[in-house]
Amino acid sequence: MGKKNKKSAEHKERVAAKQNKKAAQKEKKGKGKGKDADSDVEDADLDAILAQYAEEQAKFMKVTEVVGGPPTPRSSATVLASPSNRNELLVFGGEYFDGNLATFFNNLFVYNIDRAEWKEVTSPNSPLPRSGHAWCRGGNTGGVYLFGGEFSSPKQGTFYHYNDFWHLDPSTREWTRLDSKGKGPPARSGHRMTYYKNYIILFGGFQDTSQQTKYLQDLWIYDCSKYTWFNPTLSTASQKPDPRSSFSFLPHESGA
Repeated sequence: MGKKNKKSAEHKERVAAKQNKKAAQKEKKGKGKGKDADSDVEDADLDAILAQYAEEQAKFMKVTEVVGGPPTPRSSATVLASPSNRNELLVFGGEYFDGNLATFFNNLFVYNIDRAEWKEVTSPNSPLPRSGHAWCRGGNTGGVYLFGGEFSSPKQGTFYHYNDFWHLDPSTREWTRLDSKGKGPPARSGHRMTYYKNYIILFGGFQDTSQQTKYLQDLWIYDCSKYTWFNPTLSTASQKPDPRSSFSFLPHESGA
């Protein structure tokens, strides 16, 4: 009888433990949902944030360069050897996440290799803060072309993908937004670009709506002389890479 009572007590304890565990999980899940909802409420409006950035940027009257330290820690920025000066490296954009909030950048840095010197460039007309964008040299004028990228609210509750296209004169540090003729690539980040003769070649990337992530495998080519994007139609039998982002994409004498 003693053994039977002992087993019964142990069984009741196990049942009670399971019920307590389920209750705790349910409570935790409920708190998580509440926290997510609070985060959505507390998270800032992207349009308002970007509008504020644009307003502050417009206060710069001209392109200025200031000698200083290196860029602050960041990821998903872009680095490129200047097409106009073999002694310079160009760094643009990127993001930094401190474990709680995300900060995006749109400052341009120029590194002089011989002098081991950094300069930060400010401009009244530069792309808004972003990361995961792509840029490359291109055209016969020795310019730099930039497309897309992403931005998020500080708590990363919502995301925004750019589909804007820019040209940077590496000598004057002047940015120009390009309005191409006809249809261009959809918004994205994590894509790659390279150049071939007078063309810019763009492939892949992804779109993140916070609800789902869609990876892309479309190919776009920009004619730097006609200021036009075109999207080559490949036959279904043609071999092409699967959808992807953050890959390597290099120029080649026969293409990319």
